[in-house]
Amino acid sequence: MDPLVGLMRRFALDWLGRADVDACAGIMAEDYSILIGGHTLAGREDAYIPGTLAQLHRFPGLLLSVQDLFTDGDRVAMRFTEHGPSEADDMAPAAWGGIGLFFWDGERLTRNVTEEDYHSRRRQLAERVSDPVESPAPAPWAALPQAADPAAEATVRTWLERGSLDGLVVDDGWTGQPTPPLLDVTGVAVGELFSAGDRVAFQVVQTGRYLGGLPGTDGAEGREASMSVVGMVTAGADGTVTGRAVRDRVGLRRAVRA
Repeated sequence: MDPLVGLMRRFALDWLGRADVDACAGIMAEDYSILIGGHTLAGREDAYIPGTLAQLHRFPGLLLSVQDLFTDGDRVAMRFTEHGPSEADDMAPAAWGGIGLFFWDGERLTRNVTEEDYHSRRRQLAERVSDPVESPAPAPWAALPQAADPAAEATVRTWLERGSLDGLVVDDGWTGQPTPPLLDVTGVAVGELFSAGDRVAFQVVQTGRYLGGLPGTDGAEGREASMSVVGMVTAGADGTVTGRAVRDRVGLRRAVRA
């Protein structure tokens, strides 16, 4: 097993799967940080572990299923579903997707840039009906590092700069839920982008005018706002880009309602 992929396996199974705080020191560096939903939790002991434990306690017995994973040997992109019952909602279950980009120092994880589809989770808990769990990858921990492909990165960077996510399955769209564009994008800031062969992972912040479509935002159309997007895509030789992405819909809704 590749060492970085093996570390991700420990992260998923020993830490998130068992909520074993004692395992964290061997998996994450002391200054480990996560950027999620526009907020950074910096410091393994002081910020990250308490923040993550709050979710693990809210969803006792939380499981993480991995749908996709690739690595260049220095970084890992992982698409996953977290699923379990919510103690705060009379144990109603939910299953929500996420995409995380992880970085290491050769021994432990140093940082993580992630978006999770909390908007979908809210919908499921409100309706008391869980989405299905998407089929897991048959062997995610068997992934081997692939060399970076500058051409694939250039293709995806150019595509991202257009501001459209056309060609991607976003958020919970794979279940049949509507996932229309939410911003008339006027600017794109690329925060992260790396490749493993023709597979490319990215995190961007889109800026533009809000188009509407999120609950409780009537009258907010036209407001300037920003939204983080994390994706895992494949760059085609013909310039096409396909794959998956998760948008921070909860953060966008909060911003346009402020």
